[in-house]
Amino acid sequence: MNAPSDSGDRFLPSVDRLEVEMKAGRRALEAGEFDEALRRFTAALRLKPEYDAAWLGRGHVLRNLADTDGAIDAYARALKVRPESEEAWMGLAAALRGAGRVKEEVAAYDALLKVRPDLLEAWINRGAALHELRDFRGAVACYDRVLGMRPEHATAWNNRGAALLRLGDEDGAERCFAEALHFGPDSYDAMVNRVFLVQRKGRPGEAALWAGRALRVRESAPLWAAKGLAHLVLLESTLAIQAFDRALDLDRDLKEARAGLRKAKALRQRTDFYRGVYECFGTHLAGDPGCAECEILAKCREVSP
Repeated sequence: MNAPSDSGDRFLPSVDRLEVEMKAGRRALEAGEFDEALRRFTAALRLKPEYDAAWLGRGHVLRNLADTDGAIDAYARALKVRPESEEAWMGLAAALRGAGRVKEEVAAYDALLKVRPDLLEAWINRGAALHELRDFRGAVACYDRVLGMRPEHATAWNNRGAALLRLGDEDGAERCFAEALHFGPDSYDAMVNRVFLVQRKGRPGEAALWAGRALRVRESAPLWAAKGLAHLVLLESTLAIQAFDRALDLDRDLKEARAGLRKAKALRQRTDFYRGVYECFGTHLAGDPGCAECEILAKCREVSP
């Protein structure tokens, strides 16, 4: 019998070579060298066409290259080999979202949650997808599942509040935003949601305060405009002008800020208040220790219920 020839590699790929291609592909992906990563994962798939890890890597690369159809196909190929892959299901769902196929995204989360019913990220993302589909009650149910497992989850509280707001439950939404900020004091989304909610409920002092706090985390033209509108209601024309000016620095086409600036300038010809810095709105309630003795209590009552 003759010794085996090197041609056997055509049927049993070299494990060493396969590992070299996979490691090089992962390094390139992490470095943002997507063309090189794609070349490496493609080489790995030539060696082993049904290799789920290589299909998974290819999916990640194609998502980064904005080839959503290619990414969807790659993740599907990975799941065909390994149907229980959490990473592949999450990747597929993200690619479907990128393609605007939100109903299919929800179906991907459903399939994953059959395997991993305790996966918080999948429940959060499923809720967000249902919210986009205007199934707000379904979204609330997702966030309730998260909070049942982790009551301190700030994002779930915030998202639940946003869904309740769309259902017309302003009081329930406000409680959720308060919980979100209790567990995540720096939660930008919860601050912004609270700004627009209290503004809608006619509490401009709180709107100005929470807008100021959120703007210290991240600037945005609409949020500066919201702060300006709150100061406008409070007859604080100088502060309103400053807020609208900053909004227009960030977005010269923001009509709300431009209209607000005109009103604020007209108001300053007649009156301008400055009530001071209020740092208790939304933090303390009437009757809390220290509230009666607060040095700005009289001014606070001017702008809050």
